[in-house]
This record gives sequence, C-alpha cells and structure tokens, in this order.
Amino acid sequence: MMNQRFCIVTETYKPEINGVANTLGYWVEGMQGRGISVQIVRPKQSPEDKRSKSALEENIPVYGLAIPAYAELKFGLPCKRKLRKLWSKNKPDAIYVATEGPLGFSALRVAKELNIPVLSGFHTNFQAYCKYYRLGWLESIIFRYMRYFHNQTKGTLVPTQKQKDWLLEQHFKNVTVLRRGIDFELFSPDKRSSALRSSWGVYADEQPVCLYVGRIAAEKNIALLGTAYESLKLTHPTTRFVFVGDGPMRKQMERDYPDIIFAGMKTGEQLARYYASADIFMFPSRTDTFGNVVTEAMASRLGIVSFNDAAAKELLVNNKSAFIADINSDQDYIDQLHAALNDPEKLAQLREAAYQIAAKLSWDEIVDQFIQQLLKKQTDSSEGSTYANAERITSSL
Repeated sequence: MMNQRFCIVTETYKPEINGVANTLGYWVEGMQGRGISVQIVRPKQSPEDKRSKSALEENIPVYGLAIPAYAELKFGLPCKRKLRKLWSKNKPDAIYVATEGPLGFSALRVAKELNIPVLSGFHTNFQAYCKYYRLGWLESIIFRYMRYFHNQTKGTLVPTQKQKDWLLEQHFKNVTVLRRGIDFELFSPDKRSSALRSSWGVYADEQPVCLYVGRIAAEKNIALLGTAYESLKLTHPTTRFVFVGDGPMRKQMERDYPDIIFAGMKTGEQLARYYASADIFMFPSRTDTFGNVVTEAMASRLGIVSFNDAAAKELLVNNKSAFIADINSDQDYIDQLHAALNDPEKLAQLREAAYQIAAKLSWDEIVDQFIQQLLKKQTDSSEGSTYANAERITSSL
C-alpha cells in the first residue's frame, strides 16, 4: 500500500460542510492512515486558495463558478489541458470522480486518453432537485447525462441497496454499494450538555428536544418540519425545535416560526454536543442518497424520525429502531413524530436500538472497501458508454 497514489476529483471538499465533503474527508484520512498519498482536484474555495502539498496530500484548486441555489458551493470549469499536464507527469493509480459536472467530465476524458482507471460515485440526486427550483423540465436531460457519465467509468459507488437497485433499473452499469461509517470519537451520547439545553430553554431531562441538522432548503423538504411544528405545538407545547444549518429558506422559516431555534452552521465538537443534547432527530428529506446526519444522530443515541428512504431504509426498522414514515405521506411523517413524543418508554427503547446498530458501523472497514474498488481492473470496457456518446449529450445541454 505504501506506494499507492490516488486522485479524487470533486466539486466539494473540506472545510465545506455537506455530506459529500464529509465522506470524502473520512476516505482521504483513512487512506493516508494506510500510507496512501491522495491528490485532490477541486474548485477554488476562495480567491486566495492556492495549490498545496504535504507528505500524503496534494490539493489542486481549479477555477469554478457558484452553483445556482447553492452559492456556498462551486462547480469546476473544464480543465482538460491542466489535468493532462498534471497526470502525464505523474499518473495516479486510479481516479475517483465524486461529482458529475464539467470538471468531472474533463477528468473522465483525460483519464481515457492516459489509460487511467476511473471510478465514480453517485453522491447526490441532482436531477431530483430540479422540481424544487422550477426547473422540472431539466430533470430528464440531467439524468440522461448522469447515466452516460457514470457508464463510462469502471463502476459507480452508491451508499444504499435501494439506490443500487434503482440505478440498475435505469440502465446504469457496474453499480456497487459502499456504505457510510460513523466517527465515534466525535459523535457520542456522552457529549450531552445540560448547559446547552438550558440555553434552549430546556431545564428538565424529560422535556423533549427535536433536532434537524442540514441544509435549510426546499429540496430537503424543510417546509414539512414547519407544518409538523405547528401540529406538535397543540399536543406537546413544551417540545423545543432546534435547527442546525443554513440555506435559502432559513430567513423565511425564522419569520414564520419565531419559536424555533435556528443555531446556524456547527461543526466538530460543537455539532456533536448539539446532537447529543437533543432527543429526537428529524430527517424529512426525500432526495438524499444517504444522509450522513442520520448515522451521526444514531451514534448520539437519538430517536430517528424519517421517511422509509436513504439511510433509514438501509439501517433501521420501523417500531424496532426508528419511527419510519411512508415515503409518500407527509401526514404519516407528522404522525410518527407524535408517536415518538407520546410514548417516552418506546422512544428510549428505539434510541438504544439505533445506537447499537450505529456501533457496528466503522469507517475503517469502509475505507478498505473503497481502496479495493479503486484497485479493481476494468474487466469489460464494452459495458460502459463511449466518450463520444457523452459528448453528444453534453453538447445538447
């Protein structure tokens, strides 16, 4: 392993805060712990962002533009010439392309020219976001492009079996499940803070706190939590709602629900204390491929209320380890929140069950599986689409 060198091409990376950046960060840290050097090609995060290199990590910032509706993130611009020069001098053993934008497409084309194996990841359902921003007409076009994009690589990694089954039905090739782990040194119920709970106006341990962590945006189905809050106020008036995160709907939500606590972005130990100091974790999204926040909440021993999708579907069972709602019913989601608050004894049992499941999830094992996937040789290039096909699709966008 000591001589291995991989490259990750991504639109987002630490210290940016989102599930993709966090996952890549854990993978890179794990590979470096095994003596593997990693090159990161990503858009500049600020005008001062410069190329940097340490013993086991090289960062290559490239030009990018802000993603519409995601101003805090950028998509990388095409840079074939730069990547060709970079990789011609020193070929990586394999390349992992985490995002499907112009930067990722440039990486695919150059890797083809230089005969470097490429693995891809389906981290985000970008096509599903279109309907939340009045761009529904683009959904099928984007999805067709994504299918061509991924089918050029030697394989596509996804976090759940449901995602794999769905992509195979949509004619994606060589799809493999690579689950997500949990950082147990960071996320722990031992970090529960009575002082933090007091700052929320919660002075008794039996007074429940419902927590949301994530982007405050339409595609996360955040409006449902506002409706749920109004419903719960009538029957559980002492329950506190705490939102951690930021996004385009935050100001509107603050105006509409002044009693909800909006804490802004939190990271590291501070985020871990927010998790551990709550009781119920609310995950209303129907668009996430996984949702690392769910496993972080499980490791913090919270009761999970989620739709039957993504991480909850993969790891949890309704009434045994979580409160799981029918994915097609907002009302069922609200009913599940009521059920969690109506029965403290059952809530305690399900919190413990979810925690025990989380205890079996390790980033170490997942990093090993990721490395194995990168090292696999492409066995049948005919299964993937050609670069010419992908170029025809992108030229029509």
